[in-house]
Amino acid sequence: MRAVPQLLAGLLLTLSLPTYSHADEGNQGTIRIGIIGPFTGKSSTDMGESIRGGARVFLQDINQIGGVMGRRIELVERDDQAKPELGVAMAKELVDKEKVVAVIGIANTGVALQAAKVFQDSKKPLIITAATGAAVTKQYMPPAIPDSYVFRLAASDNLQPSVILSDVIDKRKLTQIAILHDDSPYGMYGKENLMAEMQRRKITPVALESFKVGDQDMTAQLSKAKQGGAQVVVVYCLSSEGAMVANSMSKIKLNVPLAGSWTLSQRSFAELAGGNAEGTRMPVTFIENDASNRSNDFVINYFRINNVKSIPSAVAAAQTYDALRILTLAMMQANTTDGDKIKLALEDMKYDTTSTVISRYKKPFSKNDHEAIARNMLFIGEIRRGKVAYAYKEDANSGLIVRTK
Repeated sequence: MRAVPQLLAGLLLTLSLPTYSHADEGNQGTIRIGIIGPFTGKSSTDMGESIRGGARVFLQDINQIGGVMGRRIELVERDDQAKPELGVAMAKELVDKEKVVAVIGIANTGVALQAAKVFQDSKKPLIITAATGAAVTKQYMPPAIPDSYVFRLAASDNLQPSVILSDVIDKRKLTQIAILHDDSPYGMYGKENLMAEMQRRKITPVALESFKVGDQDMTAQLSKAKQGGAQVVVVYCLSSEGAMVANSMSKIKLNVPLAGSWTLSQRSFAELAGGNAEGTRMPVTFIENDASNRSNDFVINYFRINNVKSIPSAVAAAQTYDALRILTLAMMQANTTDGDKIKLALEDMKYDTTSTVISRYKKPFSKNDHEAIARNMLFIGEIRRGKVAYAYKEDANSGLIVRTK
């Protein structure tokens, strides 16, 4: 059970807002929220399992205090298998057949780029909690689209390259940088944003190489990096391929640091890379081993509810939990499950979150900003003994301080 003060805070907030009567609850039944992610499918299941797992933790928490507006929450889960065409089909099923009021999740940029249109067209709010491609939210924002229903609670690729390179260049003084990326939309957008940040700094990579999702051997690309005098390798790819990069670096004895996007924080990266993962760094919003009470409560509940001993992607799980908390607060503020009014409430939240995991959010969204995660919510994680830890003591020390946007 989560800490009593958090439950009381949530309960008090629920009671302070307009509610439906019990008669309404009987007539209207549960409030159905869609959860979509790659529960199966290569390279992405860590994210999908964690989206689902984090949502299930929230489901227990919210229903323990009576749900929303006197109605219990029901999660409707759909597996997109990291396939864009299936993601579109599952999105349509959630909207047309399951009649969900909103949707949370989506792990892959390629899936998000196509599936988001379904929710936009049907005016059902979508909060993306893992896919980070900056183009996903941008394509639906004003002035191109007057009213966007696509939100995100994950660190977009407009933020991550800056955080990665600030650590590599400013803190570690490494300027001979090799960039490797996969050829998925995620990898391509990430590469473009890395290059833009490097151009801003007037630095040219010593190597710029790509590989396909599913590739097992990147020694050819890394040999070019080695020949170019790389002091560090920066990757933008999914976790499994990131592990193959780490293993290939060991194979050709390229003994330089490895850094990359948040996907390197996922369990499969450390498991597949083994000792070759040690020291790898990445930007994250949450780590499983945080000592703060609210983080510890979340992790313990995740283990118990999902019957596991570790979280495949702690970042995706925590971001999903927080997105659901914000969504249900917006429903209470709007006093309805109408998509238009929920959207408006999300864009002008009147209440600070009281029991979220990553941060306390003050105005997480606005009409012209549908990104809940700000740069100050990101810190650098590092693989130590197979687990993600804080790279810097000052971040560990400030982990007990609530980060706000």
